[in-house]
Amino acid sequence: MSITANSLSRDSVNFIRNQLSSFIMLALLTSFIMVALLHALAPDLSELQALVSNAVGGVTPMSRSELRAIVAAMPKEQQIAIAEATIPLVTATAGSFLISNLLLTAGVITLVQQVSNQQATSAIRALGASVHILPKLLILFIISAFVILIGLSFYFLPGIFLTYALVLSPAILISSQKGIIDSITMSWKIALANIKIILPAFLFAISVEFLLYALTIEMAMRSSIVVSILLVGAGNLITAYFLVYLFRFYMLVKQ
Repeated sequence: MSITANSLSRDSVNFIRNQLSSFIMLALLTSFIMVALLHALAPDLSELQALVSNAVGGVTPMSRSELRAIVAAMPKEQQIAIAEATIPLVTATAGSFLISNLLLTAGVITLVQQVSNQQATSAIRALGASVHILPKLLILFIISAFVILIGLSFYFLPGIFLTYALVLSPAILISSQKGIIDSITMSWKIALANIKIILPAFLFAISVEFLLYALTIEMAMRSSIVVSILLVGAGNLITAYFLVYLFRFYMLVKQ
């Protein structure tokens, strides 16, 4: 049987529709974890606000381009001070996103496995059953993030390419019980050999997620925590769809 992007997309949408309550629960639960961790880990921003306020004069609102121009014109010592004050916030954001995405990935793939094996399941059961794989998956995520950051340090496109090449590795690691390096190697080979099938879904998922997370950041200071949880949850649903798509594609490739 030939595998096409359209058939996989329809199959993934139907799968999520049949287990919609579980997927919504997973998306909102991991979204809540991310927002709660971010608020718990985020440092006091008064120092950063004071530095920026002193730099721009603290008079009128500015666009991002104007703010970037002002920061670029600052003395090196002032730029370094602002960068150092930003590090704790960036660390808190990255850590909360990593933990949330780790739980979402493990939960979604385990949920799909349980449904495929005709086991009774739910969002909580899937998360509970995935606990044993979390340490290996965490190591995989850290290695992948390091590799992707190396790509981004050269330019935007190498980072996106490496993200795409590693995109199947979580599904391979969880479903096949292979080692971390084997999962990365297989993901690289399969992804590059099936660009027409994986790339459209990858571009769709990463574009929508980027827009939703950008909107979350934009509205974080203006709206309630509930709005942030719902926006991140919507992004998590897109991630869940893409994970289902990848998992079912990998199962077909294995056959």
